[in-house]
Amino acid sequence: MITDGTQKNKLTAVHSFTVFPQDLNYADTLFGGKVMAEMDIAGVKVVRRALYNTECDGAVTASVDRIDFKKPAFLGDLITMIAEIKTLGKSSIQVKISVSRESQKGLIEDICAANFTFVAMKDKKSHPHGLSFEKLENVKEDEKTDNKV
Repeated sequence: MITDGTQKNKLTAVHSFTVFPQDLNYADTLFGGKVMAEMDIAGVKVVRRALYNTECDGAVTASVDRIDFKKPAFLGDLITMIAEIKTLGKSSIQVKISVSRESQKGLIEDICAANFTFVAMKDKKSHPHGLSFEKLENVKEDEKTDNKV
């Protein structure tokens, strides 16, 4: 857990939620649309962090590749998503999002994965982000020390 206020890794983000009754479909499994919406949120988390200290003021979802649901999730399961930046274009950022479920008995299974492409924005228009993997992987020394108590 990060306790000093710094973001240690701008290439990945974790997102999770618990499956509640309102998240179930008529077959009593987690509704696929709920998973897709949460994947979008997981993806934009890592993109938002990547865009810190750029001219961009946001990002939008441009596309999603194929999502195959391999296993169902059930009431009470903990759903965890790992979002990782995979490619950088001029204004686009592609993020791979992997989703797993943890049952109430501790069984962990992968349930789906997909690539989401986001486009960086400024003033509600597509805008070059100027990012590189080198910039994202390096946390400046002053960022590490500025937030120490």
